[in-house]
Amino acid sequence: MDETVAEFIKRTILKIPLNELTTILKAWDFLSENQLQTVNFRQRKESVVQHLIHLCEEKRASLNDAALLDIIYTQFHQHQKVWDVFQMSKGPGEDVDLFDMKQFKNSFKKILQRALKNVTVSFRETEENAVWIRIAWGTQYTKPNQYKPTYVVYYSQTPYAFKSSSTLRRNTPLLGQELEATGKIYLQEEITLDITEMKKAYN
Repeated sequence: MDETVAEFIKRTILKIPLNELTTILKAWDFLSENQLQTVNFRQRKESVVQHLIHLCEEKRASLNDAALLDIIYTQFHQHQKVWDVFQMSKGPGEDVDLFDMKQFKNSFKKILQRALKNVTVSFRETEENAVWIRIAWGTQYTKPNQYKPTYVVYYSQTPYAFKSSSTLRRNTPLLGQELEATGKIYLQEEITLDITEMKKAYN
């Protein structure tokens, strides 16, 4: 496992409260139940983290595996983020299926990586018919910064997309352009809608 991946996983685990750690690791579904049973979650957190990193090294965790863990952590703590909400609509004369999840994911990643070389995109679908997208931005000369990502949550049965507020403001217009290019859809002006209320409505 690459050292940068190990550090990424380590930092993510350190953010997770101990009382949530087992639940989040099971939702991650990267380490098996048998592997998790070898971990003594009652010891000091530093020791727990070291053991978990060792297990991830044995399974050769990838950058995408690490990104999925971060997505799950963010899902559990989505109320701590500020979200911008966009309502999408079809353009005049466009016959586009806004709810085609496979098409949306494939197009989103392809178009974004074409527009910006150094970017990593990870997806996680949830039971409430939503897809979580994690975008780590880089520049023409630097690798993606895994510690300042942008999250987009797209509910396939609605025309709404949620975007987490990012410190990398320069990428906000680009993200809007890519969302529009994904399916020849158009972002209407931002509206007020609570992501947690949207989640409850589709549970």
